[in-house]
Amino acid sequence: YLFALVAGDLGFIKDEFITMSGRKVNLFFYSEHKYVGKMGYAMESLKRAMKWDEDTFGLEYDLDIFNVLAVDSFNMGAMENKSLNV
Repeated sequence: YLFALVAGDLGFIKDEFITMSGRKVNLFFYSEHKYVGKMGYAMESLKRAMKWDEDTFGLEYDLDIFNVLAVDSFNMGAMENKSLNV
């Protein structure tokens, strides 16, 4: 998919990942406000996964931002866009 739009009253956490070439990638996890306090483990897991991809395949993430949306209600199983996972 080339385009995704998400609208709602969402909270978020933000962190960053530094690629093997030293480039900063901003990481965002969005969710309903009641789940914001539970997203820390998911953020750390994402950073470990990005590092594993670099170590295993020698390829770094090519955008400056990566977003994840986790919500109770979504009418599909999952959606993976270039810079957004739902």
